[in-house]
Amino acid sequence: MKQPLHYSGLSKLNHWITALLVTAMLVLGFAAGGAPDDATESYLMSLHIGLGFFVFLVVIWRVAYRLYEGFKANTAATAPERWLAWAVHRLLLLALVSQVITGPLYLFTEGEGVDVFGWFTVYIPLQSLAVIHEPAELVHVVSGLYVIPGLIVLHFLGAARHYLSNQSDATEL
Repeated sequence: MKQPLHYSGLSKLNHWITALLVTAMLVLGFAAGGAPDDATESYLMSLHIGLGFFVFLVVIWRVAYRLYEGFKANTAATAPERWLAWAVHRLLLLALVSQVITGPLYLFTEGEGVDVFGWFTVYIPLQSLAVIHEPAELVHVVSGLYVIPGLIVLHFLGAARHYLSNQSDATEL
């Protein structure tokens, strides 16, 4: 597949919607982890889980569309920068897919469902796979606490470096 020179308007919209949703999910997750009491933690987690349903849909759409459209031609100045940009973009998308799969998975393996703000509940009975509950939770928590924030920082630094080095016009992502 030929690499596009610029991202389409739809790709840019997908990027920023995903960025806002992932930021909200990270804030809710961190806030729940630092909640002063069980009631506050439970409330924040219910928001995190409800919003997570929509994040699942957006992330799956975003990744599928990115794979369909392709990644922009890499214009980083040096070979190590090109490799790092290649790796960070793909790892970030992989980490997001991992999050939206492991979050519901560790609920389903406990016999729980994804309650979407009390409107409806998505439930897949996977208690027979209880053996993967702990690994799914570990992947979800470690990725949310460390991997995704780290990749976002690298992505932001790369974007800032790219923008400031005049390798891009102000309208590119």
